[in-house]
Amino acid sequence: MTSRERMLKALRHGIPDRVPCSPDISIMIPLKLKKRPYWDFYIDFENLDTVYDLYSNKKLMYAYMDAVRHFGIDGWAFYGKPHIKTSEVTYKQKIIEKRSDRIVLRTTMYTEEGNLWSETICPIDNPPFPHRKFIKNFKEEFKFLKYFYPNLDEIDFTDVVEMKNYAGEDAVTGIFVSPPSLVHLDFLVDGGLGTIGLLYYDYPDLINQYKEMHENWTKEYLKKIIDAHLVDEIITGGSGLITWQGPKITRELSLDGLKQITKTCKENNVISHVHCCGYSKELVKMCAEETDLDAIEPLEEPPQGDINLKEVKKKYGKKLALKGNLHTSRIMLASVKEVEIAALKCLEDAAEGGGYILSTGDQCGANTPFENIFKLVELCEKYGKY
Repeated sequence: MTSRERMLKALRHGIPDRVPCSPDISIMIPLKLKKRPYWDFYIDFENLDTVYDLYSNKKLMYAYMDAVRHFGIDGWAFYGKPHIKTSEVTYKQKIIEKRSDRIVLRTTMYTEEGNLWSETICPIDNPPFPHRKFIKNFKEEFKFLKYFYPNLDEIDFTDVVEMKNYAGEDAVTGIFVSPPSLVHLDFLVDGGLGTIGLLYYDYPDLINQYKEMHENWTKEYLKKIIDAHLVDEIITGGSGLITWQGPKITRELSLDGLKQITKTCKENNVISHVHCCGYSKELVKMCAEETDLDAIEPLEEPPQGDINLKEVKKKYGKKLALKGNLHTSRIMLASVKEVEIAALKCLEDAAEGGGYILSTGDQCGANTPFENIFKLVELCEKYGKY
């Protein structure tokens, strides 16, 4: 089987030729291999008005797929996303600070109702992170939220096609389509978790408007993606969804969106795949019992998460394909022998009957020994046969 065939078989709850090996090396490992400043992959110095997504751009896609081939793992590519053309919003960027170890970018968003700005810090040896978000006052600037849900009449899939072609048979490809959540709002609203948590309780009417706006737009966006027939799966959920929100807010704010997305995927025979690092036990239960979800990851074990892989496999393995749950720091930064012991336990706990992908509990850090990644491939090839 090719890597793509192997991954698809497991994601559809089947039994491939062996357990797929797909540790999360999404950003730091690929960029470390390139031996260039990380900011080269996020800033176009010749055209600063080119605004790159922090998690999805074709420079990252090429670096990631090169790393997949370097290590011989089964790839999971989600770096190409549609470009939505709109005349309602324009963006301008400028470098407002440049030091030997970091660059700070300011992005100004121009609309007919006024302008917003954000700032992103780009370290030389780490992925960039937002320092200031576009919306500084949720109540007064709520009117700007609609500009993040542009008209979908003109949608360009060029980057998605490029991702699919470059990945070839070495990876499954996907596009992220999120439900409404506080996690999603954190990309747009200044202040961090504490502030956004308070907004949920202080402005319930605005939160409900956001939820409705997000779900309606997502429904149309998802249809456009599915009708394009370009990717293998739809990735949904959100990083730290339960950790950020807790089960109560996740149920109130995000579950309807998850139901909508997974139902549409099922009706169109497209795989739906939740990413939710951190705590996820309650989300696994919610998704297995109340949605049409196909797969979930990364199923982190304590203390970062709350998943017992053997227990989840026994309880929900027939409903959900599982991907995870090697501890990203305690195990992947340890010795090769410790990695071997932990990986073999994962195979023992979850491989039986198929529908399992050996992976890490989150993204491997830049200091992860490369021999530990190679070891995972070796173990799947040797012990992952059915």
